Amino acid sequence: MPSILPYFTFVCGLCFVIIVFRLLARSKISEKLSLVWLGGSTLILVLSGNPGSLDKLAALLGVQYPPSLLFMLSTLVLLLIVLYLSIQISHLNDKLKEVAQHVALNNFFVSSELHMQEAGVSLGKESSLQHE
Repeated sequence: MPSILPYFTFVCGLCFVIIVFRLLARSKISEKLSLVWLGGSTLILVLSGNPGSLDKLAALLGVQYPPSLLFMLSTLVLLLIVLYLSIQISHLNDKLKEVAQHVALNNFFVSSELHMQEAGVSLGKESSLQHE
């Protein structure tokens, strides 16, 4: 009985490629991240088409159990993605802080201008009443 695992892996990789392209078309994922995900799904497709390549790579690197190499590489890629997203979050937090400060300053200047105008208008009315 032939194993269906390579076919199942190929279908999973193909579905993943389709999902990434749909997310990219709807602008739900950035172009940079889509390249990473497409690279990962391409790797899944290559490994499903040629399962012996993981064994060869594991032997080349001196890994005794090839699936552990795949697990380690997957973990490394996910850690790199998390690091990249953490950097992006930090950068966006800095920008958000700067924008909030600008908004606060603009609100302060607008409200102080309004107070000055109200004070000027009320003084102007009082002074015109005093002249009559």
